[in-house]
Amino acid sequence: MYGNHFDKQTQRERTCSLVHGTWRCVGAKIACAGACALMVGQLLLPSVALATECDDSVAAMGEVAAAPVTPTVAEDTAATTAPAASTAPATDAAPTVQATVEPQQTIPADAANESSGSALAGQNASGDDTAAMPASNAIMPCGVTDVVGGSGVRVNITVRNNYTDIKKEETIEYVKGVALVDGDQSALDGSALTFIGLGDLSVHAAYDSASNKTTLTLDISKIQRQKEEQKYFTEYKENKSKMTTTYDGSKLTYTGTEPGNIIIGDPDDAFKGDTEATGKPTINEIRDDYYTRTHVYERACLVIPAAESESESISFANVQNTNFNWQLDTGPQATAGVPNYDADKYEIAYECWQEFENNEPVAAWYSDNGSHGSLPTITKFKSGKEYVYSLMLKPKDGYSFSDETVVTVNGETVKSSLSGEFLYVPAIKTITMPASSENEALENLNVNDVKTDYAPGEAPRATATVPAADADKYEIAYECWEEMELDMESGESVPVAFWYSDPAKYAPGMKKIDHFEEGKFYMYSVELRLKGDNTVGNDCMMYVNGHWAHHIKTVNGVFAPNADNMLCEQPIDEWRAIDVIEINGATTTFKAGDKPVFTANVPTGSNSLPQCEFWTGSDGSEVNSQKFWDQNITNHIDAFKPGVAYRYGIYLKPARGFYFTPDTKLVINGQECGYQVGEASVVDPESGWIYTLWLNTDLTFTPEATPTPDPQPTPDPKPTPQPEVKPETKPEVKPAAKPATTTATTKTVEKTTQAKKGDAVLATTGDTTAMTVAALGVAGATVAAAGLAATKRRKH
Repeated sequence: MYGNHFDKQTQRERTCSLVHGTWRCVGAKIACAGACALMVGQLLLPSVALATECDDSVAAMGEVAAAPVTPTVAEDTAATTAPAASTAPATDAAPTVQATVEPQQTIPADAANESSGSALAGQNASGDDTAAMPASNAIMPCGVTDVVGGSGVRVNITVRNNYTDIKKEETIEYVKGVALVDGDQSALDGSALTFIGLGDLSVHAAYDSASNKTTLTLDISKIQRQKEEQKYFTEYKENKSKMTTTYDGSKLTYTGTEPGNIIIGDPDDAFKGDTEATGKPTINEIRDDYYTRTHVYERACLVIPAAESESESISFANVQNTNFNWQLDTGPQATAGVPNYDADKYEIAYECWQEFENNEPVAAWYSDNGSHGSLPTITKFKSGKEYVYSLMLKPKDGYSFSDETVVTVNGETVKSSLSGEFLYVPAIKTITMPASSENEALENLNVNDVKTDYAPGEAPRATATVPAADADKYEIAYECWEEMELDMESGESVPVAFWYSDPAKYAPGMKKIDHFEEGKFYMYSVELRLKGDNTVGNDCMMYVNGHWAHHIKTVNGVFAPNADNMLCEQPIDEWRAIDVIEINGATTTFKAGDKPVFTANVPTGSNSLPQCEFWTGSDGSEVNSQKFWDQNITNHIDAFKPGVAYRYGIYLKPARGFYFTPDTKLVINGQECGYQVGEASVVDPESGWIYTLWLNTDLTFTPEATPTPDPQPTPDPKPTPQPEVKPETKPEVKPAAKPATTTATTKTVEKTTQAKKGDAVLATTGDTTAMTVAALGVAGATVAAAGLAATKRRKH
């Protein structure tokens, strides 16, 4: 409908239309109709191409022969732009954007045109982009679509949906009758599960909206426990709510052209309207869309632990040698022990010291170095602070504690309580360290509850808090959010808009952040103000939301720039694991004296995003592909040395919504490779998900010393002249014939070279020329003329 805005010359040049990812030239399509009728002739000599002289503007670049265009397309390039997952493909195809904190690539204009054209073709094919996808392999006639440009050629697309069904089995395990599942499953409350060999068990479902998880509990009180662990299963049952449909791509097949007769007369008649031409040619095609449907079948597994063996109850427990006399600036140590006569019955699980302020624990130390909460660790006893000592006892095999067990510590009886099979002995001793005459500098600063997961459209707000135990030492002076943009000249990110919790911090003319925008990057900063006579030590540590933050001292406090950051994005509905990391093109071997080069890449659309490559040598040398890390290496690898073993490493991040696992496989240059996870990797201790992955691979090499070349023989100072041998006849050297250049036809053709006006000539083919003419016949010549006429018409 936009054709009226362009002159005739422009309309003729736009006689190509993108239909499902494939450009079709109108003139070439008419030629294809005749070519199909002469398929026998083409089979005799498929490699022969008709050539024409190039236009004067192209002649300087070499002769170009027009290659025959086949009307059959084996594969539709739309498959490469189809969505990788989810349900039926959307009508509007868009390029996939990797949601990472990385510079985004510019989409070429041609690629954008191809995408929009593909969307248009898909819309014509389906009829209504909001219609539901049929559930069977139905044939969907989609009518006739005119080619843009008004040529009269139509394309009739028939869509067929093809499904591949996959069965996926999952098991929900009830350990001692309890299972924790995602989402709201409260509808299962009161229902029953039928276990094979056990019968029906009633289900109690309790949903927790805060964690979005449901606790499912089975009544197993009447089940007799056996000597060994028992497992009972239900039958598999499909959970239709979990079924997913994935779009796998499509295939476009040419089935014929109507009318099927050879064009007789002036080939230009094919470009006239209904009232002038002999008929409108219609190109018939079938597009097969392919989908994979994953059906999820679930079953329940009830695990009944083995019956506990009878054990001897411990009547008395004694702990000795516990040190309660600590000095200022000394750190806690494990000192408690068990008498030798009880060493086979129980042991010290851990000792604990807790620092209290206002009857609340503010720091703790545990002798087993285990995770017992989020409190900061006590590194030394401080002046004027109160500390409480506790411990935990663990029984050994064949023994158990009871509520009647009597406990003594350093000869004094103390209270205790059962904690499972353990015996907890709390608040055994309380000590207060003597006050110091000098005011002690702060060594730890903590800022909590900072919100860093704003959704698009939300407005920033003040959320930061300080621990209650530190409220008399410092407070939040202000919080700040800055919108960051990349400065193309300096290559650095600079702030362009601001938000302050303290309005007095705004400067005149400063752009303010009213709400967070999707896709933009924001940086968070916070300043603390000290109270009273408190000061900050030179080695003071600062934490924001539990993470270490760089900070600088101010006149009356500290300021933490870039304490956190955020890429504003929509929430992730489902996180997915990365099963395989595929690295291609990596250079993994060098010779002695070679300089390091880094060439690794990943396939297009990969969810594994390389950040850098690196080599480490057995002599302690290193080299990194990123200047940020490489510039700080002291023992640098400038060239690989003989006899030194070098190991290859790579640092990766997952794409947004993805994570690595300890089971993720690594494939480098097509071969699976072992690796060790580096300490700098970020791993969630609860789920085991890995968010940043430093890999030390098993790929190693040791360069060999370059062998000393053999000395060259000394030439004869006076070589003996040899008589010249002249050939009887000098072979005639003929100039090589200039090969004809052909334009290869691909699945997506953006531009077609226009042929030069003039008589058509056959490409040089030797004796096969006569065979080609005989096979094509008069009708084939007519078809070729039609194609040339279409080209001429675009140039007029």
